[in-house]
Formats: sequence, structure tokens, C-alpha cells
Amino acid sequence: MPTLPPGTQVSIRPEAFARLMFRPPEDSAILVAVHDAGLLARSSFHTQLLGFADGFIIWAGALSEDLLEVISEGGGDPRMLLGEAIGTGGRLWDVIWPGELVIDPERGPLATTYQGERPWVVIGTIDGGDLLAAPLNEAGNPKWYTPLLARGEVLMSGSSKDAQLELGHLWSFPGSLPAVGSVAAGAQERVLENLRKYF
Repeated sequence: MPTLPPGTQVSIRPEAFARLMFRPPEDSAILVAVHDAGLLARSSFHTQLLGFADGFIIWAGALSEDLLEVISEGGGDPRMLLGEAIGTGGRLWDVIWPGELVIDPERGPLATTYQGERPWVVIGTIDGGDLLAAPLNEAGNPKWYTPLLARGEVLMSGSSKDAQLELGHLWSFPGSLPAVGSVAAGAQERVLENLRKYF
């Protein structure tokens, strides 16, 4: 299970950093922002990270603790600032298609990093205008932290299945990415309530 509590400052190991398509700025301070319940997940070392500069969130990514090195412990919990970014911005509810999260997918995955191209739902905005997004997955194993979207609630070409929004795998992407769809208006308030509970 993950062991690093929220607020731990870490760095990403160079070999993993080099493979990330959407990297944090090299001078950012990276803090663990995992949900407390994530520390009870016995089968995964997955954690949530946030990059900061001058006290502002400038990056988000979700990786395994195996890919990190601890710099210091005992920082403040950054999840409050993350919560303030959720549900904000003019791109809220857009569906985007950022592509692979790793530069060289043929080499295999980085631990607990979402693999393959898939749609992501914009659930907020961070300082500087980058988009906070969570990936859509097939609705095969719904949990309290994976809100369900029924077929017809994700409005995009080729979407015809129920899906779940994986809130534990938040990443930030450039605000220049175009929308390929959206979440239906009738589902937005329900999903936003789930986001507020989780973040």
C-alpha cells in the first residue's frame, strides 16, 4: 500500500521523469496529495501528486511511490488547495483526448500510470490555465471514488458504453487541448457532488 502521507515532498526518479509526456516543471515542489483512504489500499502503491510554485498548483499527476524519492516529510496537506481547483474554469465538463501519458509506450508502463489513449473529463483548472482531468474507464468495477456515467451521459463520437470516472488518477494537461466531447448537462450536478465529497 502507499505509505507517504499527504504533504510529503518528493521528487520523481530521473528515469521515470524522462518518460513522462506531461512533466512537472523541474523547479516545482512536488507534494503527495493522496486521499487518506488511498493509504489503506493494500494492493497498490499508487499515489496522487501535485506540483507547486510560489504556493500555486501548477501540475498534477498520479504515479507509484516506487517512482519517487522522499525529500522531506511533514508538509501541510495540499488537498485543500486541490479541492479549491475542482469544479472551476470555463472548460469544466469538456472531454479531452491527451494521448499517452508516457513518451515511449512500447517500453511498457510506468507503475500505476494509466496506459493507452483514452478520454479524460475536465473536472477543474489550475493556476496558469492547465486542465485538471480524470480518466474515463469501462464501468466494470465501480467504487465510491469512481462516479458512474451512463451511456448517453458522455457526449462524444463513438461513446456507447457506461463508464466510470477514476478520481484517484488526476493529471493536468495543457489548456490548448481541444474538446472531443462533453459530459451531459443532466449528469453534471451529480458528478460534481461526488467530486466535492472526494476532494
